[in-house]
Amino acid sequence: MPQRVFKFYQRKRVVNINLNILAAGFLAIALAKFPVKFIGDWIGPEHKLIIAAIAYVVDTVFDVMVYYALHWIANHWNPQGHLPKHDDRPKSRRFVHDATRIQAERMALVPIFILIGPGGMWALQKYADITHSWAFVIAFVSAIITTRIIHTVWGLRTGTFKDTVDFVIDDDVQIGRDLSTEMEAKDQAGSEQQDKAIF
Repeated sequence: MPQRVFKFYQRKRVVNINLNILAAGFLAIALAKFPVKFIGDWIGPEHKLIIAAIAYVVDTVFDVMVYYALHWIANHWNPQGHLPKHDDRPKSRRFVHDATRIQAERMALVPIFILIGPGGMWALQKYADITHSWAFVIAFVSAIITTRIIHTVWGLRTGTFKDTVDFVIDDDVQIGRDLSTEMEAKDQAGSEQQDKAIF
């Protein structure tokens, strides 16, 4: 059963991208909570905006490192050979291209994240009198959930979350078709029809 769940996780991009980003975000918050508390105590709790900015930087560093590791496992690690070989580029280049594309989409959502994350952290410290470490956790979790919803809708519309493999999983055998070649043939047929329509 765990192998079946892992295959499903690897094959369904909408699942693995969202789980990876959520896991990276929550792990980053857990890893950053104590450095944020230490730094906040060191510079003084009266510097709420500076603490929020530092929290964002520390959280981002941890988040990106954890995300790239999880993305490799979900989309490029192939110990049993069940992922399709649909790309001629070296494996490391495919990984960097794919993970960086997702990170670029996340970067486009940074203004929303900053408004809810660091902005919410500052507001919770200032108006709700919550300590900087717990304001960090509450605001950043809220920012992660909000941007996950927006990014999922966006990714489904743009194709970032589109699966390239149609598959059926049996107990020991994985049967599937690599849909990337079918998509390329469909695109080529469409362009040929456009050429005929022109002439």
